[in-house]
Amino acid sequence: MLTLRDIRKRYETRRILEGVSFSMGEGQKMALVGANGVGKSTLLKIIAGEETYDRGEMIKVNRILVGYLPQEALALSGKETFIEYLERMAGIGEAKEHMERLGLCLDRSEKLAEYEEWQKVFERLGGYQFRQRARGILEGLALSHIREESLLEQLSGGERRKAALAGVLLRGVDLLLLDEPTNNLDLPALLWLERYLTKTKAACLIASHDRQFLDMVVSRVIELDVLTRKATLYTGGWTEYAAMKAHQVRKYLEAYRAQEAEKARVLESSEEKREWADIGAKQVMPDNDHMSQGYHRDRSERKLGTQAKTLANRAKRLNKLDRPAVHDPILFSFPETEVPAPALSVTDLVFGYPGGFRSEPATFSVPTGKRIGFFGLNGAGKSTLLRTLSGELSPLAGTIERNGELVIGNLMQEHEDIDRAKTPVQIFERRFGEEAEEKLRILSHQFRFSIDLAETRVKYLSPGERVRVALALLIASGANALFFDEPTNHLDLETIEAMEEALEDFSGTIILVTHDRRFIEQMRLDTLFLIEQGKIEPLVSLEAYRERLMPGILRNLKRLDERIEKKF
Repeated sequence: MLTLRDIRKRYETRRILEGVSFSMGEGQKMALVGANGVGKSTLLKIIAGEETYDRGEMIKVNRILVGYLPQEALALSGKETFIEYLERMAGIGEAKEHMERLGLCLDRSEKLAEYEEWQKVFERLGGYQFRQRARGILEGLALSHIREESLLEQLSGGERRKAALAGVLLRGVDLLLLDEPTNNLDLPALLWLERYLTKTKAACLIASHDRQFLDMVVSRVIELDVLTRKATLYTGGWTEYAAMKAHQVRKYLEAYRAQEAEKARVLESSEEKREWADIGAKQVMPDNDHMSQGYHRDRSERKLGTQAKTLANRAKRLNKLDRPAVHDPILFSFPETEVPAPALSVTDLVFGYPGGFRSEPATFSVPTGKRIGFFGLNGAGKSTLLRTLSGELSPLAGTIERNGELVIGNLMQEHEDIDRAKTPVQIFERRFGEEAEEKLRILSHQFRFSIDLAETRVKYLSPGERVRVALALLIASGANALFFDEPTNHLDLETIEAMEEALEDFSGTIILVTHDRRFIEQMRLDTLFLIEQGKIEPLVSLEAYRERLMPGILRNLKRLDERIEKKF
């Protein structure tokens, strides 16, 4: 179905892909993994036809239809409505437009032929079943509440992500290219997507950091190596890949250490032979008999020296294994902090947008040093609440009292505050002035940004690398209160685990919005709130929230299975 041979790609002077080769068969489910910036998103764009490659060959058998979900949020298209977007993404909009135009002049043979061609496209894309298919997918992704005439710009970040995913799934394609598909997805949509992808006949190539999701969906893993920029194929899901990778690394290290130990022993023996050759020559004859001494030295050196050379040559032949290629790990920390309690107090707060979403009044406090989690479905208002609490948005009513010593660090979903036309160096210089050089050490030392990477315009960085820049800016600001909105989005596993470790020692206040199941478990939240239908109410536990959602989730999964059985 798809074959890549020696695909290479560079951006300006930056090497992205270096000889990537692999094949995919019909219906195969594969994961694409690797560190941030290794080229996962670029490779998916190349396969989707949205990016060119410098060298290599890509073969798509029988002109397969490809559906591509980009990593970042759905770009707004003016005043496009929800249904217009779905029809366009499914290819239905264009086909319908041509069929309607050509339907007015079918009495002309050339127009009839053109109409029939567009009708074939319409049919192949499932146009006649579009409404029915759309209803099932929108129900599964918990989007059925959105009106068809709703403008895309009115949707939340999570809802736009779901809309983009729905548009891709509606295309009826042969190959799905999904770049971090679980970003921003709430639990019902996530579980539905897992089931859908395991059941669909379409092949799937998925770039994701969600370990649990990959274990449920894929049967093969393609790793892009951060140093070689090449691809290696592993059989099994994430857990099998991680175990196999760890085993390979361990065995290679054992073999390399054994090689180096044997090489050191052989070289030591060679040196001993050379030393004995010199000592032996001097002990054979008196010092004043130079001719005789020279003769015996030569004889001794020939005998022992030959042995030494043999051993030295053997040592050279032991260099079969190269020194393991190791890149510096990501290790960072948040600043130590002490702020008098409480961090902030909320009284009769109403948040939302004038003329749009409006919450009911809420009163609560956030104690200093506590970890607060807000949960709810996409579109419930979680991001809006965080922006309001941080001061980015003004309350519609009520008051927010923030401790005067509070230094808030925002890490929002799409990092709009980072100018993509600038380099990280330029951004730090603008943000911190004379202190920029010192602050940049956080980026270089803790986040392992090279000079070349720090001087690369942000638009050429991967989404994960942009998040690392945002994290470095947050740390450099000295924030003692962290407001996190889906902080693991776009990050590779190494950086997520480094962040989990850094937060373990952070003594400040954390307000968190996330759907990342494993990250939530690591955070040890003190207080949980549910946002539902504009109301904020306490949650006993995350498990109680899941139990609350489970009846609806099970209904959607049952409907999905029924549709699949009917070959719908």
